Amino acid sequence: MLPQSRVPRRDHAQAQDTALVRTGSALLAAALVTGALLLAPERPEQSASICQQYHSEAACRVW
Repeated sequence: MLPQSRVPRRDHAQAQDTALVRTGSALLAAALVTGALLLAPERPEQSASICQQYHSEAACRVW
């Protein structure tokens, strides 16, 4: 019979690894969403001038 103290340690280590992966994934997702919110302009009109520098006004009417 195996000592009972070894079985929970292995399960506990695996649970800690799973928790670390979940925490890391959540932090990465939060960082990506935050970055997108900070980098994207609030209004498309803010980027319209960039379009008009390189394209005709007719091509930029989607703004």
